[in-house]
Amino acid sequence: MSTNLTAAGGNPDLAATCYPSGTKNEAKAMCLCGGVEIILKTNSPTLTAFCHCESCRRAHSAPMYQMMFVATANICSKTGAQKEGNFELTITKGFELLTPAAPGPGNPNYESMDDNPNFGGIGRLFCSECGVTMMTVIFARPRTEFNDGDEEADMFCVFPATFTDKMNEFIQSWQPTHHVNCDSAILPLAAINDGLDKWAEWPEGEPWIGYS
Repeated sequence: MSTNLTAAGGNPDLAATCYPSGTKNEAKAMCLCGGVEIILKTNSPTLTAFCHCESCRRAHSAPMYQMMFVATANICSKTGAQKEGNFELTITKGFELLTPAAPGPGNPNYESMDDNPNFGGIGRLFCSECGVTMMTVIFARPRTEFNDGDEEADMFCVFPATFTDKMNEFIQSWQPTHHVNCDSAILPLAAINDGLDKWAEWPEGEPWIGYS
């Protein structure tokens, strides 16, 4: 790898080779004990990417993780109450086991959801039986970095690491599109030559052009 810009990604052909796609648009996510099951069904996720930020790495006990966001789910982002109807993300088992993780000083961005300038809501949810982080349930505040509208926008995240099928079985729109928060990475990102764009923080901001 000869230049920092090459390390930053931007090679769609290479990305398609690294992350091949299939035909499925429905997945089941499951925790370790099997107490919580989630069905995700959508053709158009809001976002699918790898995150390297400090708080998310700590929450997942992993050097990086893949996240997939959708706009609708059968849980209220503010209260955690169960909702009736049809949604892209549906908690089908163990709703009562999902427990909000307490925010605090281990998250360098904020110590509570009320303190976060971009987000509100109940935050990360884990299975109270086996401890697996299964979801992030938040809303983006209006006229912020993640929501340029005048109304709050719900954001529901599930993690492909909990899927029961491999990612290459799912449609192209489910495949990761970029790496975010690369300036916070602890992995040597220059070695991850997967063709995906790498952003210092968030897409449309500053591209990552350094080495970790």
